[in-house]
Amino acid sequence: MTVIQCVGIAVLDYIFQVDELPSGEGKYYATSYLEVGGGVAANAAATIASLGGRVRFVGRVGGDEAGARIVEDLANLGVDVEGVETVDGVSSPVSAVLVDAAGERTIINHTPTDLFTGGSTRRPANVDGADAVLVDVRWPDGSARALQAASDAGIPSVFDFDRPMADGGSRLLPLADHIVFSKEALAATAGSDAVEAALVAIRSRTDAWLAVTAGSDGVWWLDGKELRHQDVFPVEVVDTVGAGDVFHGALTLALAEGQAEAEAVRFAAAAAALKCSRPGGRTGTPSRPEVEDLMKGQG
Repeated sequence: MTVIQCVGIAVLDYIFQVDELPSGEGKYYATSYLEVGGGVAANAAATIASLGGRVRFVGRVGGDEAGARIVEDLANLGVDVEGVETVDGVSSPVSAVLVDAAGERTIINHTPTDLFTGGSTRRPANVDGADAVLVDVRWPDGSARALQAASDAGIPSVFDFDRPMADGGSRLLPLADHIVFSKEALAATAGSDAVEAALVAIRSRTDAWLAVTAGSDGVWWLDGKELRHQDVFPVEVVDTVGAGDVFHGALTLALAEGQAEAEAVRFAAAAAALKCSRPGGRTGTPSRPEVEDLMKGQG
């Protein structure tokens, strides 16, 4: 069975369903409420487990109740959590997530600045037995060690570049062999809102395969010098929370299984679409048969 190592952040999400996202001061009322695990790399790990892969999560949580719940939730989903380090005296990452009637969301996250500073990066660097590695931007030191270890081991790596980095990603960009930006992170890093021009600009900084997720506009990637595109799968959008994380987890699993990039992107797009059609953040993560059924239905 394919084994993936995911390195980065795990969060406890407090999700509030609202009719409309707040636009200013005032008191707002939720129509429903849910507490569920979240976080970029952790959601990707949960996705891989749901899609039938073996996965281990390597990250840090605080020595508090939220941290214990985060780890327990991942373990209950079948994720190997032996690589999680508990940092005493620091609180765990939490997010307040507002989701409106159209499925769009606003996220307010708190991650202590000292959670990912200092300490050992030995655990992320141990990729023994892994077939691929996924990292996010939240733990740069750990991500750098994992990406370098993946390169040394000759296994695929995926860098989920979902938000701008202070250094423009200069440390991590050269280490990954697959980099997927959010549209906002790509524009900020490349200095251009034009997708093709931005990807070409990043090409000068790395030899990696480059892509960008653009929400309802689908996914764009560079195939050599050719810009290619994957449409979104048509679904009724209910909740977009975690859709990008699901995409990255599914993409990494598909690449580790030996799928070509175009096939892996389509598989990941189908998984993300199914997530968007269901409420509850991570609780809407699809299974492998569901993803394959959607792909068959779309030809």
